[in-house]
Amino acid sequence: MSSDRILPSLSPGINVLTIHPRYWSFYSWVLDDFWAADLPRTRKAFRDFYRPREALFAMACHVCDAPEHATLVANVVGSRRVGPKARDAEFDPRFDYIKEALGGYGLYYRSAMELTGALIVAGPANGFPFDAPTPAGRALAAAFRGAVSRTRLAAKLRTGALAAPVPRDVLAEFARAACLCQLRVAESHDLPLLQDLFLHSGTVGEINSRGETLRMLLDLSRCRPAEPIGQDDFRQIIYFRELDGSRYEPRAELVGVGRRWRVYQGREYFGYVFNRLLRWVSRRGLAETDAGLTLLPLHRLWELVAQALDGSAAEPDMGLALPEARGSTQVAGFLAALKGVIDTNSGADAVWPRHEGLDEHALYQACRDFDADDGRTLIALLALILLLRERFGLPGRAAGFRQEQGLLAEGGALRNGMARFMHLLNQRLLRDPTMAELARWLIEDFVIVQHERVAAAKLPDDTYRVRRVSDSLRFFAQEAQAGFNDSRFTALSTTVHELGWVTTFREAGRELTPSGHALLNDGDLPGGALETAAAGYQAQGRMTA
Repeated sequence: MSSDRILPSLSPGINVLTIHPRYWSFYSWVLDDFWAADLPRTRKAFRDFYRPREALFAMACHVCDAPEHATLVANVVGSRRVGPKARDAEFDPRFDYIKEALGGYGLYYRSAMELTGALIVAGPANGFPFDAPTPAGRALAAAFRGAVSRTRLAAKLRTGALAAPVPRDVLAEFARAACLCQLRVAESHDLPLLQDLFLHSGTVGEINSRGETLRMLLDLSRCRPAEPIGQDDFRQIIYFRELDGSRYEPRAELVGVGRRWRVYQGREYFGYVFNRLLRWVSRRGLAETDAGLTLLPLHRLWELVAQALDGSAAEPDMGLALPEARGSTQVAGFLAALKGVIDTNSGADAVWPRHEGLDEHALYQACRDFDADDGRTLIALLALILLLRERFGLPGRAAGFRQEQGLLAEGGALRNGMARFMHLLNQRLLRDPTMAELARWLIEDFVIVQHERVAAAKLPDDTYRVRRVSDSLRFFAQEAQAGFNDSRFTALSTTVHELGWVTTFREAGRELTPSGHALLNDGDLPGGALETAAAGYQAQGRMTA
């Protein structure tokens, strides 16, 4: 539902899989050493140079015994294969630790490092035979090199003798200086450079967006300090501004970024409705057609929808306080009953009062946890889309979200854009539809049609769950997943923790560090550390093959 286009505008340079800032230093170091070696500047030569070094780094991060390692989150590259070997007495750097030829660099970090100015990706336009660190990247490499210079493994890597297994104690010694967890205590090495990079690299727009989001994380860290905060908690805090009785009220200068993240989460609820409806239709259709062996007439699908809605009163309540409804219930009456329980009148930047049995997160969670294809699920999904209309889709709400219209409109007609949909929904409600009529409209125009459009664009890969065949539907035995996209919370919260600004979100008793307080209160930290460190490499000129 276009989250892949919204999230990059909120946290440019930090994506779902670029969780650990110190990989910027490690990969810059490997690239810098590769360019210093007497090797061909080819992908194969780099692969052979790179893979044993990342394999060793992965194992070092698994045997690290530093106290800071207790708060390290997952996503060490290669952990799936390397992890089971962590207790071995030695480790072979030639171990096939990951399928991808260029490991985590090629899979995850390369584009993010390019975006933040740490490297140049080779291409015809720039004339580089292979990727190379920029002066900023070389400064990061030098700082990381300084951190690990006294370790036995660093000395071994300088010789290039990587055929023999490396003892575990050598890896542990290296980890005490090089591990991802050690960045936040590397004040004399790469920490100040990476803090500068994450706060000041990129275009003005990227710097502002990323900086505001990072500050919002620091601001939000003080909400519900006695409890850990995970991704599900984060979603509720940024959307409702309230969780378990604890409120989050953004600082005045962070109200705008807080509102943008609120819209993002609103779109996640919005997208979930259509994905869950597709799951409902797909599984009911397969059950009616002997797992797709026969066609299902469209009129029969609408009968199934109406019958499900009519039978909803006799079904388990899913832990919800939903108003009773049948297929013939007028949507206007159902909506009035919802609004009698849920306060949707609070402004775009206010706390939105919770209701544990009926607010948007309660509806989402019930549909996810119970995962039934029944009438109660349909009613919950209709309630969710109607509440979102009250929050974002009414003409009177437009002024409150004036600056977020681009986020609301993202997707347009091709990807179920939220703004366009709400306009059409408002027109549809003027016809005073029943619940069955509203469900049919959603399924026909925004589930089946949209699914066919997306699946057709992916051909020759067959991703169809349902296709129209004249006045009937053909169903395919493929799972229709329904859930949220990753909110980048793990990446963002890990970034602010490992950059030394706040203790971990995974534990209670969070506290900002002195530099975290300064960033939150002053709006920025002094820049120039990376530029100063890179200045010497600027004078050396461009790398050559």
